[in-house]
Amino acid sequence: MNHFKKYVLLFLLLWVSKNSAQEKKDFMETTGKVTNEAITDTLPKDRKKNYNRWSLNLNGGINVGIRPFTTGYYATTPNYISNPNLNHYDFNIRKMFNTKFGLRLGFVYDNFKAETKSPPFDNNMYRVDLQGVMNLHRIMKWEEFTDTFGWQFHFGPGFSFLEAPTTKTFSNYDNIFSIVGGTTFLVKVSNRWALSADYTIISNLTHHVTLDGQTKLDPSLSRTGTVYNTSLGITLYLGKKQKHADWYWEKNTTKREYNHLLARIEDLENKIAEKGDLTEEVKNYINNNYGDLQNTVNNFNDNYTNVQMKNMINGQYVNVFFDFDETRITPGSISAINFLIKYLNANPNASVDVIGYADELGDFNYNINLSKRRAERVMEMIVRSGIDAKRLKLVVKGEDNSVPKESKLARQLVRRVAFKVSE
Repeated sequence: MNHFKKYVLLFLLLWVSKNSAQEKKDFMETTGKVTNEAITDTLPKDRKKNYNRWSLNLNGGINVGIRPFTTGYYATTPNYISNPNLNHYDFNIRKMFNTKFGLRLGFVYDNFKAETKSPPFDNNMYRVDLQGVMNLHRIMKWEEFTDTFGWQFHFGPGFSFLEAPTTKTFSNYDNIFSIVGGTTFLVKVSNRWALSADYTIISNLTHHVTLDGQTKLDPSLSRTGTVYNTSLGITLYLGKKQKHADWYWEKNTTKREYNHLLARIEDLENKIAEKGDLTEEVKNYINNNYGDLQNTVNNFNDNYTNVQMKNMINGQYVNVFFDFDETRITPGSISAINFLIKYLNANPNASVDVIGYADELGDFNYNINLSKRRAERVMEMIVRSGIDAKRLKLVVKGEDNSVPKESKLARQLVRRVAFKVSE
């Protein structure tokens, strides 16, 4: 196949895979407001964990101690409206392993105080727990109708310490094994913050004294207890990505476009394999589906502002492609180098990372070396054009597995050198 036409085709396929039809139109008409982050946000990134996974959560609310109590002793039962006496606080650190499941470490404080009809007591209970977290709203695909509300379930073991003057366990603290479970409703305020409302049930398994701390329990009898927590709080999402796992998903439209792209690549592969080259039938097919190849190439460097050119380069729309196991720059990639050189000449303060890649074939060390030699070859050509070598930085990436391995044609997309410019 003619290399010039072959790699123009590969460039166009990459372009189609990154943008929907409307997004491509917007990109060409933009005045520079499209960023690299906005471009890659349309990709199916869940496999790459391209989302934040850590969060911090702080809550305050009320607890209701159900049992056990000494006969005649009762704890105050707060109410958010009529008796808004906060006697529960908790703080937890959470990490999501993916968008649906995670783990959180919690630290909890509860106070149990006698109501007016009870003999006086005032005890504190402290708990640490480790709970698994499930994003039910992701499992049930709430993203299809809301991007604001979320629903979580959490469950796991805990260890509680109850102030108990009548016991010497842990220096007058009763140590209690607990099973903790609850549900949390989330309201997203922004990509960094969310409000939460939580309801948790704590089943204590090894009470040695009652919740009021006045009576020891008979070891031969049941030593279980129950406490309810209701709280309101705020969640802070940590990380440099745009969204947290709680709110990140791959849009169904993107999935359909991605699958459609793979089908079109396979169709092109079959046509090229049958004909052996770009026959008139294949050329017409490409022109009808991707636009006129020659006009695209002839106008490749025209009609773009500096900002648009920078966005196209940093969005990795400008690539130098290579044949399998080759470091020789193909004729079809000269236009990409010329595009970069034109930008560097127009912006003398700009520098550029020259980033080398290889496909997944071969071992790690070989691919590192191959991608390095490819980047060095491109740098050599850029320097020969008159660009100062001090403006170039070599970046070696090795294997790039961002395209489906099932497609030989798609694999050629990652045998490349890409660029990232900065001022």
